[in-house]
Amino acid sequence: MKELKDKLNKEINHHAKLVEENGSSRLSTSDHYSWDKDIWNHRHAIIEKLKDKGFNVSIKINWEVTDITITANLEL
Repeated sequence: MKELKDKLNKEINHHAKLVEENGSSRLSTSDHYSWDKDIWNHRHAIIEKLKDKGFNVSIKINWEVTDITITANLEL
């Protein structure tokens, strides 16, 4: 279980860093056999953690692929 948590936290931190550097990032996941099952199975936890970190998260599903777009929360 620790390895799974480390893997998911690494993914979250990777996208958080990309958002800090570029303003946005995108994570795609699917239930298809060739995609990462851990990311798919825990996508809701990943999304919630990114929201908890203050990022805006939007989700779009197209052709059985879930695209998660992460952006910085800008105060205008």
